[in-house]
Amino acid sequence: MRPFYRKGRSAMFNLPGGLDAEARVLCIDPGDLSELVFHAPLLNALRRRYPRLQMDFLAPEAHGPLVIPSGLVRQCTLYKDSQLSPWRPAFASLLKKVGSTDYDLTLVTSFVPRPRLELAALASGAPLRLGPSHPESYPAVNCELRSDAGDETYFGDRIMRLAPFLCLEPHAQDVRWPLPVDKVRHIAQQIHFHKPNPDQLLVGIDPGPGKSGFAFALDNLEFLVKQLSTQLFCRFLPLGMPGGNQRLKDFTARLGQTPVGLPRETLLDMVLLLSQCDLFLAGNTDFFHLAVALGIPAVGLFSPKDGPGWRPVGRAKAAVLTLVKGEKVDIATLMEAVETVTGGKSASPAKPLGGATVPTGAQEGAGGPAPDES
Repeated sequence: MRPFYRKGRSAMFNLPGGLDAEARVLCIDPGDLSELVFHAPLLNALRRRYPRLQMDFLAPEAHGPLVIPSGLVRQCTLYKDSQLSPWRPAFASLLKKVGSTDYDLTLVTSFVPRPRLELAALASGAPLRLGPSHPESYPAVNCELRSDAGDETYFGDRIMRLAPFLCLEPHAQDVRWPLPVDKVRHIAQQIHFHKPNPDQLLVGIDPGPGKSGFAFALDNLEFLVKQLSTQLFCRFLPLGMPGGNQRLKDFTARLGQTPVGLPRETLLDMVLLLSQCDLFLAGNTDFFHLAVALGIPAVGLFSPKDGPGWRPVGRAKAAVLTLVKGEKVDIATLMEAVETVTGGKSASPAKPLGGATVPTGAQEGAGGPAPDES
């Protein structure tokens, strides 16, 4: 395998600078949607600073529908997990493909070690290779973003610390993942057809487990939705990763009143629907962080295991409630967070009940199931 890495090992770079107006950039997406979204500010800043920059992507197949129409990409190569085994010819073919272009910068969009994709960055031959910081990252990664022990900065705010080294403006950030304008308009028309009353809120909800494995039991999540429906004039729309997401399918079936006929087959379909929500509720999931990046009012229902790096502090449209197993979700507290992130838009003609609580940790057979832990 050594010939694939020779070009990358011998390349030299200088910082700040290192890029010119027509630089070639390869972005390697490891398959974690949150981490890809956390790198959007840097990708948007590169595109704005260097309009003629050529940006290619190496992305998993599931992310193709979101990455390809983003407007960031010149060429996108999709891969399967099976292609990342170093013992298979498919891995050598992948390295050969990424090494066929003379890249100036390769970016592994991850904060955690991705050894095989870091080898793809080395095989790209780019002089400057940005990626996760860990003891074995060099020589595959030669420019790391390091954080001090105890750094509590939100992951979505960390990547722009690299801005001065790439001659980018660190303060003029666009954190949104770019969406195709024509498709946004089309889905907005479809949402209006299903929700013609502008006073009715479209509330997206992701029933999936968070990054630490914490999730509401579906019985409790259904009860939470019923309580919210007494407080808000709204419709609920379950959202999450498409495909074989059985938990999402089960929760959608439980609600029964969700809008029908909306496209939900691909990741782009789901994200377009998310972009039209007036409010989004979820645990520490990929779609929660997408909502934060898109500026959708979002309330996170987190576990104490979800560390500070996952918590978007300082954002007017995002709030996080920490739920301890065995305690109850106070609806009044939840509604206070909803009022905060929506700027008061959630005020509804529905008569509030007040004082209701939602179980988060009762055992099966004793008032409700416990949250799922994995």
